[in-house]
Amino acid sequence: MKPHSTFQYLVSISLMGLLSLAGNIGSLSAEDSVHLRVNQIGHHPEDAKVAIAFSHIPIEGKFSLLEVPSGKVAFTETFAPTPAPGWGTFAHHYQLDFSKFSAPGRYRLKIDNSGEVSRPFTIGEEAYGDHVESLLRFMRQQRCGYNPVLDVVCHQRDGRTAFGPLPTGTFVDTSGGWHDAGDQLKYLLTGSNATARMLLAYRLEPTKFDDRTDRSGHPLPNRIPDVLDEARWGLDWLFKLHPSPDELYHQVADDRDHNGWKMPDQDSSDYGWGPNSYRVVYGADGKPQGLREFKSESTGLANIAGRCAVAMAMAHQIWKEDLHDSVFADRCLQAAREFYAMGKAKEGVQQGNSYGAPYRYSETTWADDMEWAATELFTATGDESFLDEAIYYAHLAADTTWMPHETAGHYQYYPFLNVGHFALYPHVDIEQQTKLAEYYRSGIEATLARANNNAFGVGVPFIWCSNNLTSALITQILLYERMTGDLQYHSHMLTHRDWLFGRNPWGTTMFTGIPHDGEFPDDVHTAIWKLTRRAVPGGLIDGPVYAKVYESLLGLHLENEDEFAEFQNSHVVYHDDIGDYSTNEPTMDGTADAIFMMAHFGVAPDTARQAAASRVPSPAADLQLDAGAIRRGSTKEKKLALLFTADKHVEGAESVINTLAEYNLPATFFLTGKALDAPSMRDWTRRALEDGHYVGPHSDGHLLYAPWKDRQKSLVSKERFQADLYRNLAEIGELGADQSEPIYFVPPFEWHNSQHSTWAKELGCQMINFTLGSGSHRDFAPEDHQAYRTSDQLLQEILAYENTEATGLNGHLLLLHLGTTRKDKMYDKLDELIEGLQQRGYEFVRIDKLLSPTLLEE
Repeated sequence: MKPHSTFQYLVSISLMGLLSLAGNIGSLSAEDSVHLRVNQIGHHPEDAKVAIAFSHIPIEGKFSLLEVPSGKVAFTETFAPTPAPGWGTFAHHYQLDFSKFSAPGRYRLKIDNSGEVSRPFTIGEEAYGDHVESLLRFMRQQRCGYNPVLDVVCHQRDGRTAFGPLPTGTFVDTSGGWHDAGDQLKYLLTGSNATARMLLAYRLEPTKFDDRTDRSGHPLPNRIPDVLDEARWGLDWLFKLHPSPDELYHQVADDRDHNGWKMPDQDSSDYGWGPNSYRVVYGADGKPQGLREFKSESTGLANIAGRCAVAMAMAHQIWKEDLHDSVFADRCLQAAREFYAMGKAKEGVQQGNSYGAPYRYSETTWADDMEWAATELFTATGDESFLDEAIYYAHLAADTTWMPHETAGHYQYYPFLNVGHFALYPHVDIEQQTKLAEYYRSGIEATLARANNNAFGVGVPFIWCSNNLTSALITQILLYERMTGDLQYHSHMLTHRDWLFGRNPWGTTMFTGIPHDGEFPDDVHTAIWKLTRRAVPGGLIDGPVYAKVYESLLGLHLENEDEFAEFQNSHVVYHDDIGDYSTNEPTMDGTADAIFMMAHFGVAPDTARQAAASRVPSPAADLQLDAGAIRRGSTKEKKLALLFTADKHVEGAESVINTLAEYNLPATFFLTGKALDAPSMRDWTRRALEDGHYVGPHSDGHLLYAPWKDRQKSLVSKERFQADLYRNLAEIGELGADQSEPIYFVPPFEWHNSQHSTWAKELGCQMINFTLGSGSHRDFAPEDHQAYRTSDQLLQEILAYENTEATGLNGHLLLLHLGTTRKDKMYDKLDELIEGLQQRGYEFVRIDKLLSPTLLEE
């Protein structure tokens, strides 16, 4: 699962002592510091809303809820000491309960006496927006085979067999699937669950998923929700691992993968056939396996076969009823029957395999998987024998779960939640329903008892992948509520949701890049971050672990000073550091499990777009507009914004940024996906952001939105337009571009109509365009073009226009290009342009600084 020694480690560590929590491992803050912890995404209006404050010294008084950005006080209340023991070396913990306040808006919390102010958050039905789409993008980043986020193809030689029915070394096509975490292994154990859980998320929240990509992950809507496209990626891989009725493969590669950082298409690991070549694929036979001294403790196939049967049976129903593809649906049903038969024939577990280390996935449960599988097959076929078997497996699984335990093997109780009880519930009588509900309730009660003993109300043990447990607990309570209508654990569930989104000792969310303006895992343990510095949002990291777990693992080290040092303690630690694979590595299966939770709290795509549009302020009256795009800022001051756009030609990028650095001037860059894909341009973009420049979208594919001779006609559909822009926003966001609304956006070819401006606004973007008159934009024109001017001519015409125009270049959006096909490059004259305008008294500012002060809040 993890690079280096990141793989499966049999965690067996006690929670005892957690409540004392003494012995800070880092330096302390000043004695009078007060720390505020809030859910950084926010709350629905009806939610219980409780923040946590803590300090070394006692504090008293009131807290206020401040409107953002005005700072106006919207609510005031007295805070109270927490009834539970504190956390770590901080002796004093307080609850800031503002549940009574429900007015929608953007807010911060403030401790009145100390002045401590929280990060901003939202109250409103749309608070969680469409964050679920970020989780799906992270899943696409994990794809093996063709990876649409990285635009590479990897591991096409997966793999050659070990164990199983075929001779050792036989090639079996097992390309596809998902890389498990920051490494490049692939497991049926986790991949089957991820597939099933995405299908479950769609079944439970069918209106919450957008259509932004095709099946390959390209920004081409295909009238299929993206969660089903991603599940289909998993289903196709399951078919490959099951090429015949009595044949099944369960793992591709092993810990020989952990040989350093590498891009997936340049895999240096060697399984005996040379680097970046064939990898081992392990056959599933239900027996202990291992190519060297470390053997698994496998006893059967029912865990993986059951989960595969679940995925296929659910897919049969969805593709038949919702997507009207009876051919694929029938194929899935046949596979579901075959998988289920394999599980019945070999009840028990197929664990993960290791090669040179004793770490592995050590799952020991399987009846839960067979229960869910039998239930889904009953739903798909109406065959009563499946229902009888589902009931049998349900009571065999009973309330077996990690929840009452303080110790557990790594992934021992996988998949951390028995969905089978929920699936079976509507098909059985009241007596059976009572038992199923009690199985869920007993586990929840165990976490509630644990939660009552710490100030943050967290009820999970901090074994490896504690965030997966937290997500599972949230999901179990949500499913329990759907089953029974009993809401007694709802606030307990919200407490754990809030923990994941920042109400924890470290004050960080547990999802990469969420929210964009929050404190979130940044220096994550992945090769993508290490080698490309791209931070793909949406990945659920492993989460805090017992300090004893952290200290026992091989290969762990911090590459940077611990920014959370004062919040660590002798029992539980978390590090936002690439060297800590135990707490800061995002996982594929954890992210997939969290998709339902994020969809549950989120809103439908159209609602999210309407909310985004409402947050884009209306341009002030003194701005010049054209078909909804801002063409010019205020003419009252001698300020202008220097804009550069780029598609595939970026040869002037280095020259431009160096010139700007020489003059210490800010500029604004609008980049397409092709520009970002150019050699070294992602590093260049990061430098531009670090230098203080604004980087905005210019579309992903540089689409022509309207005919040149009929501007009012659209050449792209709304779905195509927005899918393309979504991808462009994601790409620049992963490099660190500001995603605060409004996001300024120059249309490709600088050509658009009012419809396109409206569509952009639904994504939180304010379309802008260059100011007409100066002719600067003609620097793109090659020598044989009718608009061609030499660079000297362009420079003189810009200055001449400034001299003759009554308001000069005040408020101008002065457009140039980072690269062109012409030989005479205008960017070579940038220094002369800057000096000429500075001599005339102009101040160069970023586009957001030029326009934002003149935008009115709606």
